[in-house]
Amino acid sequence: MTGLERARQRRRHRSIAVLIIAIAMVFGGFGLSLAYWEGWVGGSASPEPTCTPTTSTPPQGRFTVNVYNSSDQSGAAGDLSKALESRGFDLGVVGNDPYKKKLSNVGEIRFGPEGEKLAKTHLATLIPGAKLMPDGRTGTSVDVAIGEEMPTVEVNSETASPDDGC
Repeated sequence: MTGLERARQRRRHRSIAVLIIAIAMVFGGFGLSLAYWEGWVGGSASPEPTCTPTTSTPPQGRFTVNVYNSSDQSGAAGDLSKALESRGFDLGVVGNDPYKKKLSNVGEIRFGPEGEKLAKTHLATLIPGAKLMPDGRTGTSVDVAIGEEMPTVEVNSETASPDDGC
């Protein structure tokens, strides 16, 4: 066997080895893709959707929110009442504070024993920094008294339809 024939034989063996390795890699990649797709590796193919609401929706008809302006800002009660109404709250009285208080802080959320949980769950999260004030009233109604440092609560422009993933 001459040197040229040995070189051709080595080249042929090398080509066959490279071809076998390439075919093995293609099938291995296909197998790994299939395993991932079927959920055998790296999690499930269709994970359960996670849905975290950004705000809690108020229970319709369960309580009424009265909005009072206790600041020097004209129209503040109207602005907040529009934002609350757009989020599904049932509104009662909107006007100036009947206690004639002038609040320099964020404001007050006033409630009775029956409305305490509703006030803490739905309004205290929407108006952070507002002082929670039990006032001994009966019923589930809740008052929001706006102070000078009340943050702007934006009108909710989103529709009430849930996401497809929720």
